[in-house]
This record gives sequence, structure tokens and C-alpha cells, in this order.
Amino acid sequence: MNDILDVFFIRIFFVILVCGLVVVYKYVHFLLYPSSRNQFLKKFYPSQNPAETIVLFSRIMGLGLIFSNFNIFLNQGFLFATFDFVISVSVTFSLYILSIYIIESIVLSNFEYVDEITRKNNISYALVTASFSIGIPIIFRIYLTYSVTNYAHNIVYIIFMWLFTIVLLGFAVKSYRIVSKLNFESLLSQKSYALGFSYFGFFISWTIIIASALNQPINDIKKYGFGLILKIILSLLILPLFKIMLTFIFQIQEDLEIKHSDKRLDLPSFGFGIYEGVIFLTSAYMTSLVTSNIQFPSI
Repeated sequence: MNDILDVFFIRIFFVILVCGLVVVYKYVHFLLYPSSRNQFLKKFYPSQNPAETIVLFSRIMGLGLIFSNFNIFLNQGFLFATFDFVISVSVTFSLYILSIYIIESIVLSNFEYVDEITRKNNISYALVTASFSIGIPIIFRIYLTYSVTNYAHNIVYIIFMWLFTIVLLGFAVKSYRIVSKLNFESLLSQKSYALGFSYFGFFISWTIIIASALNQPINDIKKYGFGLILKIILSLLILPLFKIMLTFIFQIQEDLEIKHSDKRLDLPSFGFGIYEGVIFLTSAYMTSLVTSNIQFPSI
């Protein structure tokens, strides 16, 4: 009976730690968006600003995705487990917030958070930032899976992999203009739902590809790096094939006229944005099956 109570109280203790980190995020939000301080300190009414609701709960969902993959080892005692948990979670939490800040600085450099979310209630902007909040933890979960050594998390490994993948993501987000027919900045300023759903699927598909490439243990750093780059290049070659085959099999017709010489759509339908986002996601999942889940014993 005492053992059951001990386990129960230990779980309650870690629940308090996780909730404490959510409170920390609330105040870190002020550092990321100083001009939103007054709005964020007021009572929050989700029905009055759905854009801010999407942003807020996507960040909390992202934290939940990261925390759900943490392993807490009590083999070395409660104090050691608590110390390892606090240190590893603090580092991962900091890298998560920093990742969102870096990617937002690259993609949304011409937009202001308070203008788009608080004043304009821009759902499209909210969906773009939500894709960062939910997509980045997909990659972080891979870090945490392979960072465990001797019943503790290897902080050096987590930081090393973060540096590597943040560079990959930086290049990845620049490819949206290549793979999409939508005019990003114009449609985002117009609060286009089509752009929001399209970009959400685009970014999540990139995180799936990178996460599937990372999903292998590091035995030799050179072989690991070579295999990682090889899988990403292979994914870039295979993903368009799946996209073309899906379009051909289901006879999908893009029945919108291209209105500009640069072949970008300024007034797409909502359905077209959903189509782009879904086909990005579906093609990425199928690509990860081919590049990651088929194992060859001699390679």
C-alpha cells in the first residue's frame, strides 16, 4: 500500500512541475511579444479572439507533445530523477521557445504579432504560428527518444541535434514559394484561411520528413550525418512522385486560374488551401514510410 501511495505522490509532484512550466511559458510569452503584455494580463475570452486561442493552445499542445515523450527514471532515486527531469525539461523548453522565435523571425518578419492576432484577429497568421508550435515538437520527440543514456537525458546530444535541425528548418521554410501556388505575404495580410491551412500542412510535412530522417540511433557521427542527409535528399525526390500519383489516381483538377505572371494565386478558394495542406501531409507520411520504415539489413 505504501508503494502505491509513493507512486501516486511522485506523479502528483511531476504534475505540479509540468504545470509550473506552463506558467513559466505565460511569462516567457511577454519576452517574445512585449507589446502583448497588457492584452495577455487581462481576462482571456476565447470566443472574442479565436486567433489568440489558436496560438495559445497550440503552444500548450506543443509543450504537451514534448513532455509526453519524457522518461522519468527512478532507478537512481527520487532526487536524481527530479534533478534530471528539471534540467532536461528546462533545456528542451528553452530550445522549443527559441526555435519558435527563430522560425517566426524568418517566416513572419514582415508581420507584427499584436497587429495580426490582437487587433486583426488574423486566423491565417494564427494557423501559421500553430504549425510551428505543433510541428517542432514532432522533431523534439525524436531527440528525447535517443538522448537517454544510463537512466538520464544527454543534454549535449539534445543541443547538438537542435542546432542541426534548426538549420534544416530554416532552409525548409524558404521552399514554400517553390511548392505552393499561393502568394504567402499577400494572402496572409488578407487573412486568407486557404493560406493558413496550406502552410500548416506544408510545415508539418517538413517536420515529418526531418523527424523520420532523424529517427535512428547515433553510433558513428559521420555515418549518422551522411545517412540523415541522404534520407532527406531521398525524401525530396520521392515526395513529388507521391503528390503526382495521388493527383493522377484521384483525377484531381486544380480548377483555378493563375492570375499573375509569377503563377501565384491572390484569391484562392478555401478548398484549394485545404487541398494543398492535405496533399503535403499525405505525401510526407507516404514518403516517410519509404525512406524510414523500410529497413535493409546490409545498409
